[in-house]
Amino acid sequence: MDNWENAATLAATVAGAYVLVLWIGIIAWTYRDIRDRTRDTAFQIVAVLLVLVFNIPGWIIYMILRPNETLTEAYARSLEEEALLQELEEQGICPSCRRYVSGDFVICPHCRTQLKEPCTNCSRALNFNWVACPYCATQKPVATSTRKKVSEVSQVEDAVESPERRRAASPQTSVEP
Repeated sequence: MDNWENAATLAATVAGAYVLVLWIGIIAWTYRDIRDRTRDTAFQIVAVLLVLVFNIPGWIIYMILRPNETLTEAYARSLEEEALLQELEEQGICPSCRRYVSGDFVICPHCRTQLKEPCTNCSRALNFNWVACPYCATQKPVATSTRKKVSEVSQVEDAVESPERRRAASPQTSVEP
């Protein structure tokens, strides 16, 4: 009988040690896992305390509530999304038909809307707001219609003078009623 009690005591000690090591291992794993998933220290403390107090049921609850992806995975995903968005920006969208077009297209192949204008010297595609070709340094000519509009605007401004300008230009004759 003495042997049986010693064997039971040894088995209980081994089982207790196993449970203690398992408990400490789950706590350590939870701490390392939550540290990889969030920078929020309050959430890290709550997760570790949950496993510390409730052991395996706490670990199961933690596994249900933990963030789905690690910080490294979230960073990689954001880099991938940013690369895709930049690729779409470089590709461009036609302002008329809203279809994707390549960045070097002069016209939209779907609706024939002019997207850029060719350089007069090297024939490369230029944005409308550029004043010179960045490839051959040729100045873009100012369109005659633009020149006409600018001169028409200045003529209209001259014709419609403000009352202050008229008073300043007219001789000082004071006629009092």
